[in-house]
Amino acid sequence: MADPSSCYNYHERDIDQALVVLKKGTQLLKYSRKGKPKFRAFRLSPDEKTLIWFSRGEEKGLKLSEVSRIIPGQRTRFLRPEKDHLSFSLLYNNRERSLDLICKDKAETEVWFAGLKSLIEKSRNRRTRSEIPEV
Repeated sequence: MADPSSCYNYHERDIDQALVVLKKGTQLLKYSRKGKPKFRAFRLSPDEKTLIWFSRGEEKGLKLSEVSRIIPGQRTRFLRPEKDHLSFSLLYNNRERSLDLICKDKAETEVWFAGLKSLIEKSRNRRTRSEIPEV
């Protein structure tokens, strides 16, 4: 079984297609720090800068510029080893917090992982360039 991190070699066209899928959104299983995991509707914002989901009828979001890393597998304390290959985590707040998600199948995992990884790297590159002083 392929590890979602093998999606690093997605072609730009494949990433563009993945972003279309992310903007349409889907139900992902979200693990929280407290309580049971719940299915939530996740989607990418039209400007591709925020991951949005709905919780108790309220829109929530995580700015991808705040994400330091995306990693395959599970980080949550409510481990489901049989779902490890369908899982990924977004680390943010200096890696002190994580958004832990499980997809329904391998294809969905690869699309979400590759699309988000591409956007996170793009955001990180923008930040790095903006931190370089002009001469």
